[in-house]
Amino acid sequence: GNNWHVYFEKLRQAKVMIAIMSPAFFKSVPCFHEQLEARRNGLQVLPLLFELEENGNPPGAVEGGGAKWIEAYEKLIGSEDEQAAHDTLCAFRLRDDHDKGLKLNSEP
Repeated sequence: GNNWHVYFEKLRQAKVMIAIMSPAFFKSVPCFHEQLEARRNGLQVLPLLFELEENGNPPGAVEGGGAKWIEAYEKLIGSEDEQAAHDTLCAFRLRDDHDKGLKLNSEP
């Protein structure tokens, strides 16, 4: 939406978040911050695979896929949110340069 920070107020009242995974989801910095806020507030996140990449791979599993999320995480290195941001990447199996071997896949 236009002001996605307003959405955070509703997140603080929720117990569960459904994450609709698509190529656009992993290209969106606001989506990363929504997932980070959900983690900060202890929400259970239920990832649902909605759309594959054009080549049939899981969303984000293409060259440059998830790069926006990784960049957003890297901006938080050294902050109080670093661990939560790292855990958010791991939850969606996005690999960053600090965690060799984590890859996005279509498993829940």
